[in-house]
Amino acid sequence: MRATDAQRHLSTILQEPQSYPDSVVESAAVHLVKTSRRHRLPLPTSSRELVCRACWAQHVTSSHFRVRIKNGQRIKTCLKCGTVRRFGGGPKHHRILREA
Repeated sequence: MRATDAQRHLSTILQEPQSYPDSVVESAAVHLVKTSRRHRLPLPTSSRELVCRACWAQHVTSSHFRVRIKNGQRIKTCLKCGTVRRFGGGPKHHRILREA
């Protein structure tokens, strides 16, 4: 299928940004999201965290996002639009309460 081939090619551009100019990497992030939505395909798991879901900015270099770790949870903030995404489950409060 041509859409999945396009997704694969665009995600390789996002995973190796040092070999491409910045404008190519930025447009690859936008086109990856557009292609996925147009063909109703999920984003590839390898590049899910590399694109902001709100403004479609690329999160390849650390100048575009901020990462904080709080209570075992990784919190990524997009510096372009301010969207916050949380990865990981964080602490298991229900397990702590049961043991006490």
